[in-house]
Amino acid sequence: MRATATIPLLLTSTLLLISTLATAQPQNKLQQALNEYTVESSSLIKRSLLSAGFHPDETLELDETYLDFATRALAAEKKRIEKLLDAKRIEETAPQPVCTADGTCTDPRLSSEFGHFLSPPIQPGQASLLRWDDDHTIVQPYAARVGLPPTLLPALTDYIDRMGLLQIMQTMLYDNPLPPDGDKWFTFTSPYEVTTKEEGQKRNITWNVERPAKKWKSDMHWFNVADELAHEDALRALSKGGFDSVLQAIGEQFNLDTLHVDSVGFVAVTHCERGFIHTDWEEVDGRAFNFLVGIQSPDDAGPELVVENDGRKGEVYYGSGEYGILVGDGTRHGTRECDHRSKKGVRITASIYLADLTKENLSVAAGDTTSIFPPTGDEEWIWAQRGRHWNKKDKSISLVNDLGRKSMNVKDESEDCETIIRRNGELCKGNTKERSGCLKTCWVYLEDGEYKPGSKRSDFFGY
Repeated sequence: MRATATIPLLLTSTLLLISTLATAQPQNKLQQALNEYTVESSSLIKRSLLSAGFHPDETLELDETYLDFATRALAAEKKRIEKLLDAKRIEETAPQPVCTADGTCTDPRLSSEFGHFLSPPIQPGQASLLRWDDDHTIVQPYAARVGLPPTLLPALTDYIDRMGLLQIMQTMLYDNPLPPDGDKWFTFTSPYEVTTKEEGQKRNITWNVERPAKKWKSDMHWFNVADELAHEDALRALSKGGFDSVLQAIGEQFNLDTLHVDSVGFVAVTHCERGFIHTDWEEVDGRAFNFLVGIQSPDDAGPELVVENDGRKGEVYYGSGEYGILVGDGTRHGTRECDHRSKKGVRITASIYLADLTKENLSVAAGDTTSIFPPTGDEEWIWAQRGRHWNKKDKSISLVNDLGRKSMNVKDESEDCETIIRRNGELCKGNTKERSGCLKTCWVYLEDGEYKPGSKRSDFFGY
């Protein structure tokens, strides 16, 4: 009797123990993972500090430097995961494209009021001319989709975010928009500068923002590098993002001889009443382009760009960073009508100018007026850039192996620039005669002694 009565009791106790263990197991695993993380994270933090040049005493766990870095590292990791979750949420909630048997897909957000383009899957480093989806004819000889490396969009977004420019673009158009034809200047330090440097030792890079004239029928703001140091720093972001594969795809698609990145900027807009149809390049022998990459777009946004040919307009939606749109010689295009103000949304697009320079197209390429840098009409500077980022005959030439521009004589054209600028340094910020006449004193260009032509840019900058 006693043995028989004990069996239910043992069964009950066993089931209770199993239930308790099942409940505790996830907690135990979590605690074990936290314990392991504590050991590994401490080692990682110390190695990171030492590799950046901090003194060994500063890597001790009770030192303020260690605590500050650990706090920042945790915050950065949290922010990184939140971005991934946001991207996943947007991807899951976005309308799914409708695809046909031949692999051609159509975005359901496209409007019936516009023509549309074929959008077959495209691989990173692949270029494909834009074609109408109904008759498959080429839209324009120098308009194309180019597949992006998966590293490019994160690299550009991280660059402008850490520099502080992304937040400015996200808020300025609502909080402090420029009037048409207005401009403003900003000074940053590169997010790639090592943290061991004191603020006064870091290089200052200059950007500016302009709002085009009323004829653009929008609140579009153009953000551009404003001096050579800022330009070179932005090239490092393109290099880290794998932009070399984009240059190769473009060069091979259009049978070019060389390519260099002429300027880097971003376009921000919250609403556009009517897109201003225009061309960025004309009469350049098919050797100059504007490459557009969608950086940020509101969740419910539709197509961002309109491309026109023979009076027929087609709309393009950039998607999720799979490709960019190339517009070249004679390609008529404009911003797609939009209004994101109800949700305080901002559409942000990278605009990267490229050129295969020749003596025949040099004056046209140097005459571009869409950005403050390089200064309009300066043929010496742009000619010193030719071929530095891609070469059909030399595959070693790239952004990764960039040796910089050729040597050039940087000088002031105006007299007594040092006295003028010392009296009012703000004259260097703006489309002023003082700035254009004092390119050396205003640090628009770097002198060869500091720039070091022929030196690998990664060595010159240290990143």
